[in-house]
Amino acid sequence: MSEAAAICADYGYLTPAETLIKSIAYHNHDLPIYLLNTNIPQEWFLNINRRLAPINVRVVDAKFSASVLKDEAVSRTEYMNTMIYGRLLIPQLVPADRVLYIDSDSVVDRSLQPLFATDLEGKVVGAVEDYSMPGTFNSGVLLLDNTKLKAIDNFTTDLLAKGQERTSNDDQTLLNQYFKDNWLQLDYGYNLQIGLDLTLFYNEHHSLPRFYQLLKKAQPGTIIHYSTSDKPWNFMSSGRLREKWWQYQSLEYSEIVRHAPLPTIRQHYRTRLFTFTQSEQLDNLETLLRVLPDCEFNVAAWTNMGDALLALTKYPNLHLFPAVVESNIDMLIDQADGYLDINEGGKELQFIERCVQRNKPLLSYNEYPDNPVLTAALQKFDREQPDQLIAAIKRL
Repeated sequence: MSEAAAICADYGYLTPAETLIKSIAYHNHDLPIYLLNTNIPQEWFLNINRRLAPINVRVVDAKFSASVLKDEAVSRTEYMNTMIYGRLLIPQLVPADRVLYIDSDSVVDRSLQPLFATDLEGKVVGAVEDYSMPGTFNSGVLLLDNTKLKAIDNFTTDLLAKGQERTSNDDQTLLNQYFKDNWLQLDYGYNLQIGLDLTLFYNEHHSLPRFYQLLKKAQPGTIIHYSTSDKPWNFMSSGRLREKWWQYQSLEYSEIVRHAPLPTIRQHYRTRLFTFTQSEQLDNLETLLRVLPDCEFNVAAWTNMGDALLALTKYPNLHLFPAVVESNIDMLIDQADGYLDINEGGKELQFIERCVQRNKPLLSYNEYPDNPVLTAALQKFDREQPDQLIAAIKRL
């Protein structure tokens, strides 16, 4: 039985698609990858195939006319276009008997062979339940019995015709309607839908407890899916595993061929400090960043961040977490060597208290006379004399 992976992307989405291809090739040799596209240059395919030839991974240029999808309806135009319907062309463009379709906003973090070997039990499609919509599958990862799919009369034609009518979840709704009783539930880790983290958390969605439960059940994920608009390649993003995507994006092809260790994105810092802010004004932050290059400053907020903070990302030891989600807060508190209270405006005492309860020092310009727990851990400094604070951080 022949096997292949399939991806859909246009030229504007080439960097995420190439990152996914790198991640597939890093863990899976001897596998053809069909890239369904309308406008990716021939030279790009020639170059990538020359580099991946030693491990027998070939990226096939499965090109089709843009006019095929031009009338399809898209509900989330801020991060989607009609290429999302490209997966419906797999029976026409991919000859393999079994095809694994993966959305381009994903990375593969393990071997795919156990997934390819899955018994579909006579079903046409294997998929993972959508974490926020029980009873339906997420179309970001589809294990297809392509032989059976090819045998279905007018499959592609019929679904593309229906796709011209606006639906709530575009091709995903169409595929769920079509395969309502003909899909197999795969292990949740084959589509780790972490992109929902931000949306569900801030909307206090009723599916949030279930989402956390399924996310825990799916760990460690074989395929990490950065669904929704909160993409790890954005200038700023909120969800978890941002660095994982950048590890695969930064891989050299020579590193893929020899299976070198994944590159480390962040350097090792002697000290890590955590600040949660409701203001973009953090007194003396730039001074601290400049004179303490071996200290990592992690700053989180409930909201997006203003230019004053964003401009400071030119310092590699500053990492910002706008619209932060609970999982990243837990990580930042766990990793912190201390809490740094230098921000103006309101305070999130819950996070300061969580740090102090874990015996992490509190370095602050402020006093907490009504909170004996914080007062006991407090090291107070004069904001007009940052050298005192710098000396204390060096002692940590």
